[in-house]
Amino acid sequence: MNRPLISMIVGMYKGEKYIRECIDSVIRQDYTNLEIILVDDGSPDNCGSIADTYAESDSRIVVVHQKNAGVSASRNRALDMAKGDYICIIDQDDVLSTDYVSYFYNLIIGNNAQIALTPTAEKFFGSPTFQTEFKDHVEVWSGEQTAIEMLYHKIIIAPWNKMISRKLLDNNHVRFNPDFFGGEGFAFSVQSYQYAERIAVGHKLVYHYRVGDPESGASKFRESTIHSSINAQQYIKDTFVHETPELLKAWKFSNWHTYCDCLNIMVGCGVAKQYKDLYKELEQVCKSEATCAFSAPISAQQKLRGILFKIDPYMAAKIINHFRIRKFEKANRGE
Repeated sequence: MNRPLISMIVGMYKGEKYIRECIDSVIRQDYTNLEIILVDDGSPDNCGSIADTYAESDSRIVVVHQKNAGVSASRNRALDMAKGDYICIIDQDDVLSTDYVSYFYNLIIGNNAQIALTPTAEKFFGSPTFQTEFKDHVEVWSGEQTAIEMLYHKIIIAPWNKMISRKLLDNNHVRFNPDFFGGEGFAFSVQSYQYAERIAVGHKLVYHYRVGDPESGASKFRESTIHSSINAQQYIKDTFVHETPELLKAWKFSNWHTYCDCLNIMVGCGVAKQYKDLYKELEQVCKSEATCAFSAPISAQQKLRGILFKIDPYMAAKIINHFRIRKFEKANRGE
């Protein structure tokens, strides 16, 4: 009996440095009944031609070339054309373990679920480390429980650590909001979860997320991305299927956390004085809403973060950026 077709979606824009490694990891999956949709979002580099070359030697690959429309529009175009029973969305500079697809598929089938996910992924700087022997612990969560876990940042706020039923997405008209280019994956994931009755949660690190130098963030600061991330939080609240007290409490934490993340970026990039009004807006929320962390079901480290932002948001951001850079330097040395 043929196993279901699974659609793998990869959006491409200025990603030629790592796109071959990403595509190679997709085509080498031990689950072979795949539809691989590569969307060239008007990339000015060689992503499109690289994808075309792969398509010539692998009939499972479909390449779409379009004018630049953004990551959300690219993914939506692929979702609209996908024929698979299940969907996986991959970032262009990341790498998959060979059992990424089979792992998630078996979680779905074995637990009668509509979505399978892992709360985290392996973050790597040079080369990924692939797990060989691993004893998994699998749980089944409700859609609301999963949304709450992500709003408390206990699950990576990205679309790529999961496999989702295409029927669930299509029947409930779940797509990426093209107005957002920061927070769009967070919104898509939280919305998806709420339509699922059963979500299988495993813990094997089958997705490998490439992390860049945190000190290079200064060249990547965009005021529009800050606004997008904040607006995406309001969009998440507006798209709640059922606004329960538990979901709303988790959202308030997530909204505060997003403001703090945006403040961290501004401080880390050294642009707080340049964008005084925006900084003041972020600072006010980070400080006044910090108490939401005190009663949240989060780690002691996250609660400490709340205390620091309540005392002095600028100092908190400086401390967080300091430890992020130290962590990167240690990882780069292989420590």
